[in-house]
Amino acid sequence: MDFREYWRFARRSKPYAFRFADLVMNLNRGIVAVIAFFWLAALPAQVSANPLREQVFDAVWSEIWENYYDSDFGGKDWEAIGVRYRMRLQEVGDGPGFDVLLREMLAELGESHFSIASPAYNGLMPNSWQGGKAGLAISIERGQALVVRVEHGGPADDAGLQLGDRIVSVDGDLVEDLERAARASGVFAGVVPYYWGQSIQNRWFGAPGKEVEIVANAGGLGRLKRAKVGLRAYDGLMSEPLGNFGEMPLEIETRILDGGVAYLRFNLWFPGLMEPIRKFVRSLGGDVRGLIVDIRGNPGGIGMMATGLAGMLVEEEYLMGAMRMRRGYLNYNVYPQKGAFLGPVAVLIDGSSISTSEIFADSMQVTGRARIVGATSAGAALPSVFKKLPNRYYLQMATADYETNQGGRIEGVGVIPDEAVRLSPGRLRKGEDSVVAAASKWVLRQN
Repeated sequence: MDFREYWRFARRSKPYAFRFADLVMNLNRGIVAVIAFFWLAALPAQVSANPLREQVFDAVWSEIWENYYDSDFGGKDWEAIGVRYRMRLQEVGDGPGFDVLLREMLAELGESHFSIASPAYNGLMPNSWQGGKAGLAISIERGQALVVRVEHGGPADDAGLQLGDRIVSVDGDLVEDLERAARASGVFAGVVPYYWGQSIQNRWFGAPGKEVEIVANAGGLGRLKRAKVGLRAYDGLMSEPLGNFGEMPLEIETRILDGGVAYLRFNLWFPGLMEPIRKFVRSLGGDVRGLIVDIRGNPGGIGMMATGLAGMLVEEEYLMGAMRMRRGYLNYNVYPQKGAFLGPVAVLIDGSSISTSEIFADSMQVTGRARIVGATSAGAALPSVFKKLPNRYYLQMATADYETNQGGRIEGVGVIPDEAVRLSPGRLRKGEDSVVAAASKWVLRQN
């Protein structure tokens, strides 16, 4: 804490002493300065009750000061905000009170893409990727973890798990406890469903040969089943290490649905998927009546990949939007590509469609190029980084601000679908995805 900060704190905490100081200030400023110096020297015992906690506070404030994308801080006085909240450090204890203070300070910026991940965040994803696959994927729907994909002949399939099953626990960890942990971790509200879902799926990360016990509810009658899932070696595509991300499995699913509707799903906007995406789109012939792009559960990746896919679906150049950074802008220009598919397009989103997925969906919607089907996206479109802080804390902060070509923002709002459709557990158990079915029905009507 510098001298100015101490002076403000002392003025607030000992007003009577400062009334006297103000009285004599005009008589002899030098004498008052000396008195103040020795008097304030006794304050560090009060102010610095927890040096490690102060290190975390200083690291958070400094990161925003040095790297926030708007050098004017949206008209806010970040220096004064830092002083004011630093004075409150003495009013809060360790643990939740301190975490709340940090989040309140970040909330002064009025942005939703800034959050403090407390040490509780570290417990969300305890396992690293070790090459074992369960052949299983879930989606958070109406507060439930529903099984939405089961690999035919894979470990989960062999163990008896089925589409529409509701996961109750994984290796003894109740999914309801994992939801509470996700909410307590400090990630902002819009992405809690995503982190909750990821924390569940992280429980079946491990090396080939590891056995995971998954307890699931098999339907409306409340029948519980225990599935022993033995992980097998994953032999699919892997991403290249990128930024804070290590190698990760890449998924792409392409097929032609009944009625001649093409279906494309991929899990990340990573370069390793661009070529197979392009190859599939270019392969669509005149007998294909439309295309469904499924980016539900896709948390983003490389922003410019959104312009690449958009270029495969249009015949005229346009501006998707722009990223405003601390210094300058980055325009998201879309250029038509050879072999573009120009038939009807539907884009599927949900509450775990984040970042690049939202930018792409918004662009397809505002230009009228595609119909958006599903549930409102997370409203977390800004590129962000996680900064490691002292004492196992993390700061998530945006590095730029995205503005659409209509002058709007996705951040904190999300992309609202043209047609809101929820997953139906009953229809899933029959092998039918209600969101895909609604999109396919719309596509076929366009013909």
